[in-house]
Amino acid sequence: MADAEVLTHAAGDQKMASVDEKRDRIAERIQRRDVERLAEIEKKRVERENASLKQESTDYFTSMFQQERDNIEKKLQTVSALEKPKLIAYFDELTVALQKLQKYVNDSTMFLPRYEIKSAQESVSKLQTSISDKRDQMLPKKKFAFKSRKHDSGQPKKQEIEVDSGKATSDRAKLISDTARMDCNIEDKLSATISLNAKEVNNKDVGLFRLTDCVIKIYGAPSALHINNLKNCRVFCGPVPGSVFADNCINCVLVLSCQQLRVHTTTDTQFYLHVTSRAIIEDTTRVEFAPYTWAYDTMETDYKTTGLDRNRNNWNDVDDFNWLAIDKHSPNWTLIPEIGRASCRERV
Repeated sequence: MADAEVLTHAAGDQKMASVDEKRDRIAERIQRRDVERLAEIEKKRVERENASLKQESTDYFTSMFQQERDNIEKKLQTVSALEKPKLIAYFDELTVALQKLQKYVNDSTMFLPRYEIKSAQESVSKLQTSISDKRDQMLPKKKFAFKSRKHDSGQPKKQEIEVDSGKATSDRAKLISDTARMDCNIEDKLSATISLNAKEVNNKDVGLFRLTDCVIKIYGAPSALHINNLKNCRVFCGPVPGSVFADNCINCVLVLSCQQLRVHTTTDTQFYLHVTSRAIIEDTTRVEFAPYTWAYDTMETDYKTTGLDRNRNNWNDVDDFNWLAIDKHSPNWTLIPEIGRASCRERV
């Protein structure tokens, strides 16, 4: 009888323990769900705040950008009324204002939506064109250019560029227009090696057009560099305080230091890059990036002249305007592995 009572008590204790365990597990699950629910609420609150801050930042950028752009446009409209001795200083003032506006855009790219970046860059490019056109109209000057020469019999007479027949006329007209705006050009060259010094390029718009199998070295600090229709070329350039534009390049190596890089319709090309904002590619495939490695004797002086920050380099932060997925890397560009990077150091 006593044994039966012991067993009964033991069974009762086990049942109570089992009930207690179930109660504890239920309480633990409820507590865990509460913690998860509170965490989710906090996460959504932070996301709402971040979205609000981002929108406020975007709205502020748009307001300030439009204000500065309008100021430059108004100043440009009044230039025709100035006396000629005052024009140079006035255009220099416009150029400085435009460079500040470009820097504001570059510094804001980290939080701006892509469409906002593209719109702002297009506005800056249009302003740059308008200022250049007006300067050429009011202050015409003799241009410095390398042009192809006729060769003796038995040598190639000219470089042949293959262009889609449907685009030939419009592309040629655009290239002629671009060439006309440059202060210093290298164009229509085949298998040439050309070097430009600081006196030839400093504070000038430099253009490289329709080159094949060429090596171009630019020792100095151009205000801007325009590259168009290059094939199998190597280009080395000192620091550019403004923008570098690379269009229609095939199988090239471009060693560049600049505030901003814009790449269009380019394939199978390597960029050794120092850029203080970030590179932007569009309609471009199979391009590779690595840090800028060129060095020459007067480079430090050129960097001081341009004001570019050598310690700030976003060479591996590339924005592909044709790739909208945020969670996946664009297949159109890659980084060059360290073992595969070329050394571009020299002394001249």
